[in-house]
Amino acid sequence: MKKTADYLFLTALLFAPMAFGTVETWSYLIMEVIICASALFLYFSPGQKTFYQVPGIIPLVLVLAFILLQIIPLPQNFVKFLSPATFDIYHNCSGLTGPARWIPFSIYPRATMMEFLRFSTYTLFYITAVQLLADRLFLKRTVAVVAWFAALLSILVIIEFITKSLNYPLPHGKILWIRQLNHGGSPVGPYVNRNHYAGLMEMIFPLILSMFLAFRPIITRISLKRRIADFFNQKRINNHFLYGTAAILIATSILLSLSRGGIISLTLSMSFFATLVIIKARQKRTGLFIAIIIITVLFLTGTSGWDAIFDRFENIRNQSGFIYDNRYIIWADCKEIIRNFPLFGTGAGTVENIYPIYRSFPGNDILEHAHNDYIEFLCTGGILLPALMFFCLFSILFSATKSFNKRREWYSILLFAGCITSIGAILLHSFVDFNMQIGANGLYFFFILALVVSAANTRMRSGLSTTYLKKSKKRPYIFGISALLLCSGVIYINGGALIANYLFSDYQNINLTPDMSEDELYRISRAAQRAAAFDSLNPKYHQSAAQTAAMMGKNTIAFNAYAESISLDPTNSRHLHDAGYFIYQQGNTELAERLLRNSIQTDKKDMAAYIKYAAMLFEEKQMGKGLKVLKSAMSINTDATAKCLSLMVLFEINEDQMVLALPDKVEPHLTLGDFFDSLGEKQKAETSYLKALEYLPDETQIKKSYFIHVYNFYRALKSDKKALFIIQQAIEYFPEDYNLHRIAGDLYKKLGIDYRADEKYRKARILE
Repeated sequence: MKKTADYLFLTALLFAPMAFGTVETWSYLIMEVIICASALFLYFSPGQKTFYQVPGIIPLVLVLAFILLQIIPLPQNFVKFLSPATFDIYHNCSGLTGPARWIPFSIYPRATMMEFLRFSTYTLFYITAVQLLADRLFLKRTVAVVAWFAALLSILVIIEFITKSLNYPLPHGKILWIRQLNHGGSPVGPYVNRNHYAGLMEMIFPLILSMFLAFRPIITRISLKRRIADFFNQKRINNHFLYGTAAILIATSILLSLSRGGIISLTLSMSFFATLVIIKARQKRTGLFIAIIIITVLFLTGTSGWDAIFDRFENIRNQSGFIYDNRYIIWADCKEIIRNFPLFGTGAGTVENIYPIYRSFPGNDILEHAHNDYIEFLCTGGILLPALMFFCLFSILFSATKSFNKRREWYSILLFAGCITSIGAILLHSFVDFNMQIGANGLYFFFILALVVSAANTRMRSGLSTTYLKKSKKRPYIFGISALLLCSGVIYINGGALIANYLFSDYQNINLTPDMSEDELYRISRAAQRAAAFDSLNPKYHQSAAQTAAMMGKNTIAFNAYAESISLDPTNSRHLHDAGYFIYQQGNTELAERLLRNSIQTDKKDMAAYIKYAAMLFEEKQMGKGLKVLKSAMSINTDATAKCLSLMVLFEINEDQMVLALPDKVEPHLTLGDFFDSLGEKQKAETSYLKALEYLPDETQIKKSYFIHVYNFYRALKSDKKALFIIQQAIEYFPEDYNLHRIAGDLYKKLGIDYRADEKYRKARILE
């Protein structure tokens, strides 16, 4: 049973990165079950009678207790006192869900429950690792297995880069050439994101570097010929070369991943490691060996590799030459979240749910993480969760350092230095990315923590006690029971989620339409109800059940299902505006307006929410209010102008009111011009087009297409003089655009001004 525990432990370390970084429910389920099984085999093993004290166990339990506290419904007044913003979110839906007497701190309990299972599994893995790595032979075997696994993975990444550079006919847009990307990304190895691959390898690299030095051959002061002979005759030389090769491959793959954060972390961690080893071991020759690794890595990266790296760092600057990154916008938005949820946060794992309320980030892409682990934990856990986490890290490192100061074994000294460097590297990288939110990388972080404890305490000489760790009075089976309970929870939550997804898979992407038959609606409703039975915390199944029930005229069932979906996810804009419109159809205008207004506040980018809210206001003859809602929509997303204008036409809004409803931006007025043009009202269209160009000074980014749009209108009218006037304006903004000069030349030619046409043609040729 002990050997089975060992094998399962190593399997978890190998499986997690290869399961595409472990970011999906199926991979979390397998990883967590493997870890629980390893713990069960260890703690229920007949020969396992000794249990060692685990540094940092109390802070770890406090972290888990805090996350669990975020899920548990508490009296509303208690939550209101400690987190008024959380209370407001739930209270704003109380008209539909009923009086919110008991509410949790988490705004999306399902995500927080998943995080609780993840961190519980990490904690169990850490406790198990401390017990297993107290055996020096298993400690060395584990480090060796991780080293060769990382080396093989690095070879794969290097092959990926080379074949891509040579334009070799492989599907480079896929993960490992086999799996299609669903939501975009920059795949490297088994990871969707290059930064997370670099995060894994920057944790492993210092360990490999420490092993390279640990197996350094011992050379006595004899003749050069004898030194060379002794060098190659030593048994440890094989390990020395193999670990050195692995270190070179891993460092090269980090550079070729083109992760800016990974490259910076690698560079600083190598410097820190060299300094730490030289100070502790007082051997300056160590720096020479590290320098050899660095030079070899620089050489292997190659010309094409360095060109790509320089281009990658150059891309951090915008056209004006200033350093620019979308992360800055996200972090600025997150400051407001931290300010409004200072103590308990919004619930672990809920950045995706809370961020739309505060979003100023451009585009409509879903943001799942804050691209900064510290900011993310502050958002989702307030000040308390990060404080507990740092307390946990401090207690583990403080305890390990106390034991390490007594160590004299060269292997232990180097391994400890490698572990400290690994922790420093990933903590540094966490300032610009979210490695701790990736299943595999989080697991390896806890593995490094266990390894630093073992490096400081596991004794490397036979005939002595195996470890400096003190024996605990607790019985191993207590942790075995905990592992059994955790395994049951993992199977129930994650396994239930997979079953529910399978049961509803045929209806995931179906758009419900009024022409659907009642039988088809019943099948969808039945599938949604069955899925909800297995994944009861997932609001999307309750939402589907509500929609189908409403379409079948089962209003009471629909009302209850909408209430359930919103109580599980009160910041979901789509659920709110669907429920609001349903309530409005039932005649409850006051509650409907509150829900529709909330849907806009919870996601400022959800244009469907604005359209439904404005439609309700128009039906209620609140024209002014409805126009303000549409103006807000068009101000946020000018692409919504066409839909907003269609809604105004549907409710017979007059043309003057349409013009007043438009925001002071170019694109909405261009769209209005297109609308008038389609009706054949050329004079009104021209007025709108020219009005649009008046707002150019207020635009943050001026597009050439604005001018071409109006130019095409005049060309269709065969008004060359007015078309030329528009192109002249465009040239003022884009003087280096040769195509604009060529168009101007054509227009001058048609107007009979040949000498000006020749000037423009000459200018166009020079610019081209």
